[in-house]
Amino acid sequence: MRKRKLKIAMAAALWLAAGLSGGAATAQAPTPQYDPRTAFSETDTNKDGVVDHVEFEERMTQVFLRADSNKDGVLTSTEAATTLVETANLGKADSNHDGTLTLHEFTRARMLDYEQTDTNDDGVLELDEVVTVWEKTPQK
Repeated sequence: MRKRKLKIAMAAALWLAAGLSGGAATAQAPTPQYDPRTAFSETDTNKDGVVDHVEFEERMTQVFLRADSNKDGVLTSTEAATTLVETANLGKADSNHDGTLTLHEFTRARMLDYEQTDTNDDGVLELDEVVTVWEKTPQK
């Protein structure tokens, strides 16, 4: 059970890291390089040293809107892949099983990832939590 939780937390941090770092990849653009410290700083909009639920949800909304390349209000599996990381939560997020993710489904899954990445259970993400889990996660 503990190994499973660690794997989930690692996947969540990987997702967080990639999700925080950018928008949709394009055919001409090289694969974005991720720096967890830069991404964390960009998401911590009030510069208090933590990413709270509001900051995180705002960032995930930005990620969704960038990934929705045809601007139809849903993400296909191809568009979701441009968020760089697919976690188990994201895969299960399609609650109506229509093969796409709405903004609500996407952010709900990402908030589950947020909670799993919050390894000290204080309700906010700290840089060391994100970096530690990112460094333990196998990179593609």
